[in-house]
Amino acid sequence: MKLHWLATGLLALALDPPPAGAAPRPKRQIDPSLVALQSELASLDGPEGYYTRTYRPSETLYWSNLPGWMREAAQRHRAARVLDIGCGYGTLLAFATEIFHAQPFCIDVVHYIPQFGERYGFQFAQGNIQLDPIPWAGGFDVILMTEVLEHFNFEPLPTLKKIHDALKPDGVFYLTTPDADEWGRQTKYYSQLRDLPPADRTRPFIDDHVWVYSKKELLQLLKDAGFRVERFAYSPGVGHRHFNLELRRETG
Repeated sequence: MKLHWLATGLLALALDPPPAGAAPRPKRQIDPSLVALQSELASLDGPEGYYTRTYRPSETLYWSNLPGWMREAAQRHRAARVLDIGCGYGTLLAFATEIFHAQPFCIDVVHYIPQFGERYGFQFAQGNIQLDPIPWAGGFDVILMTEVLEHFNFEPLPTLKKIHDALKPDGVFYLTTPDADEWGRQTKYYSQLRDLPPADRTRPFIDDHVWVYSKKELLQLLKDAGFRVERFAYSPGVGHRHFNLELRRETG
């Protein structure tokens, strides 16, 4: 049975299932450092583990542009603290920790393969970014949130403003999420983005893609939250593409 992890803000395992009949995308070269980290995770997970058999072959397809962007950013700016919202297995956080030489922090609903995080010094907190405060004081130089936004159960703007406020003025926020133009609209729960309710702990949690964003919706939402798009690109995903964004805090 395939695990489909919830992300409301914290999940980052988020292996999105390939759409029926989707054509395979061309393979891309993976950063050698990521390959080494994946192999380390696979050794901890074992040959029959979910990461090894299912998640590893797909994870980089959702955020294929981010490793190169982060390498370039690490050459221009120093980073002391990195936060991954929905860190999942922690592949991308470990990569960021290495190239930025930074202290890693992560939030998720489950601690996957904790031995891996211990090796890289992850400070882990169990929680939901839409319902819980970020548990560490002080700002972050780099924030990651990959394949989480589409799982938000509640109106997204307050949470994105929370992330904006946690980012240092010269920090960078990396975000990925599916593109509705290829994935199609998800109207099973809400017919419009504005129908998503305010955060409420008493509401039953939806374990699914709650809202899949169009480019126009996503860019407007990020602008409203106070972010400026530094870079925008697509990654292939599994069958359908995903948005990859490098964001900065808007100034002025």
